[in-house]
Amino acid sequence: MKILFSPIGNTDPWRNDRDGAMLHIVRHYQPDRVVLFFTESIWQGNQHFSGQQAFDWVKIIQSINENCQIEIKCDTIEVENDFDAYKDLFHQYLVEEKRKYPNAEIFLNVTSGTPQMETTLCLEYVTYPDKMRCIQVSTPLKTSNAKTKYAQADCQEVDLEIVNEEESQQPSRCHKIAILSFREAIVRNQIKSLLDNYDYEAALQLVASQKSFRNGKEIRKKLKELIDDIKMHRVFSYLIKQYPRNEKLQKALLHTILLEMRHQRGDIAETLIRVKSIAEYIVEQYIQKNYPYLIIYKEDKPYFNVSYSQELTESYLALMDSRNKKTNKKMTVDSLDRILGFPAYRDFLQLLEASNEMTNEMNKVNEINNLRNKVAHNLDSLNLDRDKNGRKITNAVTAVRTMLLAVFPEVQENDFHYLKQFNQSIKELL
Repeated sequence: MKILFSPIGNTDPWRNDRDGAMLHIVRHYQPDRVVLFFTESIWQGNQHFSGQQAFDWVKIIQSINENCQIEIKCDTIEVENDFDAYKDLFHQYLVEEKRKYPNAEIFLNVTSGTPQMETTLCLEYVTYPDKMRCIQVSTPLKTSNAKTKYAQADCQEVDLEIVNEEESQQPSRCHKIAILSFREAIVRNQIKSLLDNYDYEAALQLVASQKSFRNGKEIRKKLKELIDDIKMHRVFSYLIKQYPRNEKLQKALLHTILLEMRHQRGDIAETLIRVKSIAEYIVEQYIQKNYPYLIIYKEDKPYFNVSYSQELTESYLALMDSRNKKTNKKMTVDSLDRILGFPAYRDFLQLLEASNEMTNEMNKVNEINNLRNKVAHNLDSLNLDRDKNGRKITNAVTAVRTMLLAVFPEVQENDFHYLKQFNQSIKELL
């Protein structure tokens, strides 16, 4: 089904003994339904011009397409020269047409109305282009309408017969205009906003929805690769090239970048759940680097090497006993044979180094551990206002970066901003 939506300004069904724009579209596209829009003042006219009600618009249209359904809409517009005056009204009418006829193709006549009407329709198309087309009609002489002969209401039947006879063999003066430059400008700004929020999947979908888009193929490829890397936790190729011989650094840096990205885009609960595991991995590398052989691995799981230092073993047992005062349960060397995690690493470093940068940063991560367990294991909701939780999570995220730099001081500051640099590269392609 084809529907023509056509606002009518101070124009006539035909001029210079030839079709007017609306009539020309009807002649060459043969729509099943025509919706004409008039302002009340244009419809009724005044002392300076006769209103459009003087013309039999239904008869005029059906003289070309006798089975066409015609609906005339007439509304009072307070400020007719205001470009915003028609925006909501036109949108409402077009939504109604789409709801009544969901499979219809809607043609928008952007030639017959006032400049304000035509501009509004163009913007409507740019914003909601699905199943719509903008149709522009050239004048018969492909020039301005100055000094042309206009239709007269009192002899419209004679004029209509002449026009139909002359126009029946004439080529179409209709042009489908995509207004791609306007549409692309809006889409580019939308993509930039999505990039700023690190919403790469939505950005990819938006780029992919455009049939013709500058650098579209390259942008889609880059976005798809980044999305796959993030989903699969694959180290970015840039980081591999930057640090080709240090896989542990690559992994730690990747996850620190992703952690900060999630925090910046407001994905706070996910940030809270991930921060401890990333900190744990980084601290494990710190211990391996500064205290070799303190950790031994059984089936790739970390365990405390009780043979590392008798003094450390005794100090660690004493620390565990002090925490078990209520149960009076004494810890033994055999009871230390268990998989290690962040709390144990924190204990070791407090015993080995007392107070230093690493243990101070670990305390910031440990401060949110109970909150993390409630969200991750009890599936509790997150309240950022309670107990300064928002600030504590921010401190923990910042601590992870500081810890990473303590273990891998060769990491460059710019590397933490890799995603912002990636975003900028896409914006330049746009």
